[in-house]
Amino acid sequence: MRYVFLIVMKDMKRRLRSPAALLCNLAIPIVLTLIVGLVFGREGEVKLPRIKVLLVDEDKGLASNFFKQGMKQGKLAEMIELVEVEKAAGLKLMEKGKASALIELPSGFTAKVLDRTPAEVVLLKNPSETFLPLIVEEITETMAVLMNGTLGIFEVPIGRLRAMFDAKAWPSGGELTALLENAKGGIALVKPYLTDTLIAMKTTTVSAEPQEKSPAKFNFFALIMPGSIMIGLLFISEITMRDILRERRAGTLARIFTGPVEAGTVLAGKIVSAFAITAASCVLLLAIGRLGFGIRWGNPAALAAHLSGSILMCIGIMALIYGAIKSDRVADAVLPVVIIVICILGGAMFPTEIMGATMRRFAPASPAFWVIDGIKKVAVGGAGFGGIARNLAYVYGVGAATMVAGAALLGAKVRGRG
Repeated sequence: MRYVFLIVMKDMKRRLRSPAALLCNLAIPIVLTLIVGLVFGREGEVKLPRIKVLLVDEDKGLASNFFKQGMKQGKLAEMIELVEVEKAAGLKLMEKGKASALIELPSGFTAKVLDRTPAEVVLLKNPSETFLPLIVEEITETMAVLMNGTLGIFEVPIGRLRAMFDAKAWPSGGELTALLENAKGGIALVKPYLTDTLIAMKTTTVSAEPQEKSPAKFNFFALIMPGSIMIGLLFISEITMRDILRERRAGTLARIFTGPVEAGTVLAGKIVSAFAITAASCVLLLAIGRLGFGIRWGNPAALAAHLSGSILMCIGIMALIYGAIKSDRVADAVLPVVIIVICILGGAMFPTEIMGATMRRFAPASPAFWVIDGIKKVAVGGAGFGGIARNLAYVYGVGAATMVAGAALLGAKVRGRG
């Protein structure tokens, strides 16, 4: 362990004496986040693809129809592609990931709404998506608040109307006139909300819960920064693992082996130093994201566990590649292409939320996707360990597999030079 520690300290001191390469690679994710964020706007003024929402209407009543029509008005119609389906078909589509969310209006929904008794709207979110289901959840809550407020305003007219229906007789002209006259004030009150766009009702949702703090506006930098962090992790882990080839070519490893040091010790020291340098760079990127871009990173324990596995995976991938290639020249030709492909496919360059359907389908094939998706779930979705269980399993599993294979290949190179 003493020799491992000495190797780590040597590498850290050398990086501090000549930090240019490290700083340049740190600047890449920061500049990328800044440019893309400023182009689209801090508050996320970007045109996302229409959100596909499945609707199961088992009520077929006045309230369910009001709910459906409300989601088809104004800018909501531009944001949401509402598709009515039967429940069984809708559940099958959700299992296949064909929609961002499914809304179910159960039987008897209208009766409960008119009777002012608790009525439920069931929302099923697609777990493979991060942002779009959250948007649907906000809109659904907005519709619930809107309906509840409307019922409060029209409580008296609705009561009279129900009495007319229960009487099973057509109301007289005088009764209808009195009903409309009584409702006139309420119609004038809610008219500004109904004639433009229902999405503005998000403000109503916030004010309806005064005991809670108003949620912060969506920060578009939070959509970009996770991908930028992934780019930084790959490039930084690449330059740290490249040291093995450089020291092997320069004869540094041969000098190290003149002492009582084994190849496994040298390799362990290089891997630990790579992890330490990459982890320190990641902490710096997180600090810049919080202080410079105002990103709230969520559960610190879950984020730390996820990023530790992500760093392990990045170093393992680089160890495997450097174990397979023979020289710096080959590394210069191969590594940039590998990193760019991993990043583009996984949503590091362009968020998966604005990708086409085909690209989103193939994104999980990239290791970058699982890293970025996990960060977003914690930072934006507020997920804990349970919410990122699949991401943790992937990054630690791939990290362990690539690290073992890469260490075996690199160990052979280190021993050969010694």
